[in-house]
Parts: sequence; structure tokens; C-alpha cells
Amino acid sequence: MSERYIPTLDGWRAVAILLVIGDHLFASVTGSPSGRTTLPGQLGVNIFFGLSGFLITSRLLAEQPISLGRFYIRRAFRILPPALTYLAVLGALGSLGLIPLYPRELLAAACFFRNYVPPNLPLGGGFYTWHFWSLAIEEHFYLFWPPLLKRVRGTALPVAIAIAILGATWRMIELLREGHLYGHTLVGFPWRTDIRIDALMCGAAVAIAYPRVHTWLARRSVWLLAVLLYALVAVRYGVRPTIWQSALIPILIAGTVARPGDAVGRLLDLAPVRWIGRLSYSLYLWQQLWLPPSWFPHTLGVAQTWPLNILCVLACATASYFFLERPSIRLGQRLARAYEVPVTVGAIDAPDRRPELVIARPSGGIRGTLP
Repeated sequence: MSERYIPTLDGWRAVAILLVIGDHLFASVTGSPSGRTTLPGQLGVNIFFGLSGFLITSRLLAEQPISLGRFYIRRAFRILPPALTYLAVLGALGSLGLIPLYPRELLAAACFFRNYVPPNLPLGGGFYTWHFWSLAIEEHFYLFWPPLLKRVRGTALPVAIAIAILGATWRMIELLREGHLYGHTLVGFPWRTDIRIDALMCGAAVAIAYPRVHTWLARRSVWLLAVLLYALVAVRYGVRPTIWQSALIPILIAGTVARPGDAVGRLLDLAPVRWIGRLSYSLYLWQQLWLPPSWFPHTLGVAQTWPLNILCVLACATASYFFLERPSIRLGQRLARAYEVPVTVGAIDAPDRRPELVIARPSGGIRGTLP
């Protein structure tokens, strides 16, 4: 598996997490309920989805052949230690009566089906684990897509496009069904995996197509066109998930990967921006504890109010990154390298060899970071 650094992706993580934190901070400071549903926060999560679909698929296609064992070892050691530590802290605070917390929401978050449990529970419950809805969608993507990609590698592009279109079609069917039955969509509608899977599958489709169109992308500022089109989609649909935003985000990402020397690419690859991107997973986990909206009970007192809440987010995320993420990622990589796939005597393994992700980088080293 190639561990080469892919330019601009850490920068895109930084953009995504800053949009999410900015959205939550707005609700925390201004007291406007609309701050929980503004476009920036949803755009940030959509960027995370597009990034995951693009990067995970690129990494898998770089393997000859795809090893599911190595993939799941790396993912487990990347995702679980920080997430379970955060949930353990919540459990301790909840048991002490310091925050409202229900066992079922804690279980749903730990088992990654939080997006199918009501977001809001009685007496203020549900808030501190609700951001696990997006992590649940990504985990469900990890469960079904890598095994499927391994089986359909030669025809992966039409399969990925078909799943994305089917997901978007199903979303419209459910939208019409719930509107007919209830006069509106149910509270959990926008957060379900079956409703949002096209966002990750579009990223996967762009990753599969990237080696074929890299040269074309490198000669054109596609990212500028994607930004303009996304702005039109946002004006037309707002925060409502659509196949258009699902497709445009990974195209925008691929455009900057192909042209890292552009002004936008250089900005995304600035050292401070990359640093925020590397912290993005821990930032996403811990911001929920310290940035409750102003109308929500601030049971942790001044630590949940501006500006101390931002300092708490940074402190917890930095500690998580250095003491949990980095050691567990290194351990996972060592275990993945040691993992050997059993070979059946007489079996013939003739994988469809696809060109590895072509990476244009004006200067710099060979270091990879996973989302």
C-alpha cells in the first residue's frame, strides 16, 4: 500500500472541521436555533464524506491485491481508541450526574448506529453523542464498500456510480413517502446511512476515475467550476442533501489534488492548515462536549462558554492526538504490515491491476496520513 502524502487533503480536513466548529460555536454564542442547521456545518460534514470516499477508495486500489484484513486493522486502530475514550469520559460524567446521558445513546454511539436512534432524548439527553451520526455512516461505508470493491474491481466505476444514484433515488422515495404519511420528514431522516450514502459513493467514484482523468484535471482549474456549481446548488437546495453536492465535493477535492501548485492548493498545504487537518478527527469528537448551544443546559459551567470552551476543545483534541491517535495509528500500521493473508494451494490470484493514484506534488516528502 502506498503511504505517499496526497496534497491538499489535510487542508480539506481543516476546512471541514472549521466549518463544523464555526457552526456549533455560532449556536453557542448567539443563541440562534438556526445555528444548528446552517449550511456551513452541513457543508463541513459533506466534505468529510467526500474525503473519506475518495481517500479510502484510492488507498484500497493502490493495494495489489486488496487485503481486507490489513484495511480493517488500520481502520480499527485509527477510529476506535479516540472514539471509545471520548465515550468513556461521557460515561464517567454522566454517572456523576454532570451531563445528561442515556445508556442507549452511549451504546448506539459505541456500536455506530447512533444515526438510527432519535437525536434528542428527554431532559436534554442525546446531544453529547449526536455527532456520532456521521461516524456511523462512515463505518457502515467501511463495512460494505471494501469487500464489494475487492469483488468488482474491474467494473468498480459503474458499480460505485450505480450505488450513488440508487442512494439518491431512495432518498427521494423516502422524502415523498414520509411527506405523504406525516406531512413532513421525520426527525432522523437526514442522518440515516441509506439517505446519505451517495456522498461517500460519489467520492469513491471520483477516486476510481482519477487515474484516467488526472492529466486532464491537471491542465484545468476544475475546482473553480465546481465551487461555482456548488454555490448554485446551495442557493437552490440549502442544507437538503442532494446528489449534486455529493458529486461536486469530491470533484472539487480531486481538482486541487491534481493542481497542488495553484493558489488554493498552496493555501490548503500551508503547515498550520495541515496541522488543523491532522487534528480534525479529535477536534470533531471533543467539540461536542464543549460547544452546546446557548439554549442547552451548560452543566459544566464556564468551561462551556466562550472563549474557554474553544480552549477546552483544543486541549482535549491535542491530548487525544498525541496520546491516543498517533500511538494507536502506529500500532495499527505495524499490525497491518505483519498481517499475512493465507494462500490456498493451487489458487490463482490475478488481480485487475489498476493505475495507482497519480499524485502531483511540487516539492515535499513521502508521508501519508489517513482520515
